[in-house]
Amino acid sequence: MATVFDIANFFIDLANKTDDDYITNLKLNKLIYYAQGVSLARRDKTLFEEDIEAWKYGPVIPSIYQKYKELGKMPIQETDENYTPEVFTAQEIGILLDVMREFGIFTGGKLVSLTHAPDTPWSKSFNNNERIISNKDIKSYFINHPVKEFRLKKDIPLVKELPKEWYDPNEDSIWEAYL
Repeated sequence: MATVFDIANFFIDLANKTDDDYITNLKLNKLIYYAQGVSLARRDKTLFEEDIEAWKYGPVIPSIYQKYKELGKMPIQETDENYTPEVFTAQEIGILLDVMREFGIFTGGKLVSLTHAPDTPWSKSFNNNERIISNKDIKSYFINHPVKEFRLKKDIPLVKELPKEWYDPNEDSIWEAYL
């Protein structure tokens, strides 16, 4: 089984592969929470063993928070040197990618707003002064609020070469300059 740090490294690595995205401690904790929820709903299995706690700004995995707290609101720039995505099964990779597609577009602040909505597992735990958000509540919520599963359509043919009549040297040379 992957660890919560493997999952953190996956999200950090993915976010740092583009110039227009970054990930903070706040955002990372929310993405890991969503990944745990999707895994519980789809597989009836956790992705990692650590408890998720109900803190003021939403669901938090304390070990992840502690590891990156010195960065404050700054982006997390590096994965652990021993990180490898080979620790994940294909199904786990699918879950992590679905979570990133669905929620990775949001800022940490927006993710806090989403997790603070009424009747979320966080709101139930926090309002009842319960430190731990139960996996039972997380699973139930994500069964009733599923994250879309991305699937490649297998019946779409692969295009190896465009028809020659589709090429316009005058127009296409302008676009090719950007490549």
